[in-house]
Amino acid sequence: MSTLLTVENLHVSYQRAITALTGVSLSVDSGQIVAILGANGAGKTTTLRAISGFIGLDNARVTQGSIRFDGTELARRPPYQITRQGIALVPERDKVFPNLSVHENLEVVSSRSDGAERARLQDLVYTHFPRLGALKKREAGLLSGGERQMLALGSAIVCAPRLMLIDELSLGLAPVIVEEIVEHLKSIRTDLGLTILLVEQSAAVAFRLAERAFVMEHGGVVLSGSSAELESNDAVRNAYLGTGSEGRRSYRDLAMARDKELKA
Repeated sequence: MSTLLTVENLHVSYQRAITALTGVSLSVDSGQIVAILGANGAGKTTTLRAISGFIGLDNARVTQGSIRFDGTELARRPPYQITRQGIALVPERDKVFPNLSVHENLEVVSSRSDGAERARLQDLVYTHFPRLGALKKREAGLLSGGERQMLALGSAIVCAPRLMLIDELSLGLAPVIVEEIVEHLKSIRTDLGLTILLVEQSAAVAFRLAERAFVMEHGGVVLSGSSAELESNDAVRNAYLGTGSEGRRSYRDLAMARDKELKA
């Protein structure tokens, strides 16, 4: 299995003053589903937006480090160039065009494909997300949260990506809807040979979907390993699952305890 994405020593600053990432390094192998876990403000979304090139829209910039996709350097490139390389971002915010119908949302993002390929990918979306197939003419602004997430994923799929970046897959969604989306993503990955890097606050969701995960804190990666390894790690269980030997503790408490141990 070859490495498709490599992020090395990535530093990002907002407004040329606020440091958001301080040396993030991670890798994703071709065909894998990999998750990034962490509390709010850990730098998860910044990492995805730096990879996708959209970080410039946030008045932020990469100040140091490398982002290589299939051997091509992407750091500091604009989003349209990165999209052409085969990377699609499903953002946490502004997921769909609310005034367009479901079908129009898919049409507008796949307009660069030829007719046959566009139709094939749209049919694939409707096959994997049958709810959308039944709602083709409905305005996206009238969809439920789960349906919007499905449409956002579908809009990425019709771009025929090699790597899909998903920001906060389960945020605000009912567990039954999350489970449905997780199962759809597994089958889509198999059918398209997709590679997926997702940001997820729910460790339970991340470990059910991803083979590997990275845990971020204060703008850097503090833990990494297979989902099985991290799920059995007591610190991760305490912070995210509430099932560790010490009972449920906040991530801040765990970080302070670790810092105290390092200084001892």
